[in-house]
Amino acid sequence: MHPGKRYGLDYTPLFRFLLSRVGGHWDRIFSEAVSRLDRPDPLFWMVAIREDERKDIVRLGESSYFSGLYVDEKNHLQIVNPDLKAENMTPGCQCCTHTFNGVPFGQPAN
Repeated sequence: MHPGKRYGLDYTPLFRFLLSRVGGHWDRIFSEAVSRLDRPDPLFWMVAIREDERKDIVRLGESSYFSGLYVDEKNHLQIVNPDLKAENMTPGCQCCTHTFNGVPFGQPAN
């Protein structure tokens, strides 16, 4: 075991919640989310407050990718690059199931 490491926590419902609230007022979104979390840190894995922290894609886990989010000048939650789609992505390997915003990509059609 490594001191300070936290294993076994799944924040996927939080990330989906954040994606579902794009366009909403950040203060309300933050308040609702943080009231259900053990700590606020996971919010900022996906959401950039400062412009220099923005990322198009955020990797959260072994092969789970999500749209990067940010808080705009009007204090609304926005997607950094709304044009990104799962069907346009290429996985790093063929042995894992890769997802983008919960949608699998890179798997051969059966």
